Amino acid sequence: METAELTVNSVQRLHACPADLFIRTANHFSCDIKVKNLTAGSDFVNEKSVLRLLSLGVNNDHIIYIEAEGTDELQVI
Repeated sequence: METAELTVNSVQRLHACPADLFIRTANHFSCDIKVKNLTAGSDFVNEKSVLRLLSLGVNNDHIIYIEAEGTDELQVI
């Protein structure tokens, strides 16, 4: 399992367009990818679902935690 913590630096937050790009990129990989918003204290969501990703409420300066597990986990992170 590989993990990463990232700070979102976007005044527009993680809204529909960047979330869609995030998910389209994730769908290129076969491993399981989960994300949670550390700043908001959310639970993990499946990163390949736009509605679940948007439900995290990621805003500017929030820290997200990404967890990838599978054959291509290093490439994801």
